[in-house]
Amino acid sequence: MPEQKITFVNGAPAKCGCKMEFSCGGGHYSDVVYVSPCEAHSGIKPFGPVEVKRDADGWWYHPNIPSFGEGEDPAPYTVWTKEQGLELKGWHLGDELDGHPCEDGECHCKGWNPESPGPEWFLMGIFDTDDGPYVQWARREVTP
Repeated sequence: MPEQKITFVNGAPAKCGCKMEFSCGGGHYSDVVYVSPCEAHSGIKPFGPVEVKRDADGWWYHPNIPSFGEGEDPAPYTVWTKEQGLELKGWHLGDELDGHPCEDGECHCKGWNPESPGPEWFLMGIFDTDDGPYVQWARREVTP
């Protein structure tokens, strides 16, 4: 990644949105510069909806979900979704469709196009489970 310079002019926020505060120390301690980085410079990518391009078998998994290592333990994923402030909702293909080829052992979910539970929900994934294809949606938790 090329070096990026953040420029502050007369203490005003940078064009990107980064903010700076300066303390001269008043002769008692060193000068201090406090920088509050903008979204582009914080290194933290907000988690949210992305373009969905399902594979040839109909599967898809949100590319920005971190890896939680090998294994089936859902606890790290659950903790991460709570840290992200996400509410989850999901269901199996069998809850919505009868007679899909996956019920005969075929490993795909082609032809299943589950609808979002509402406009504020975004897709987390369409993936296979021991109980067959599963869809999961997320939205930011609604705070009263």
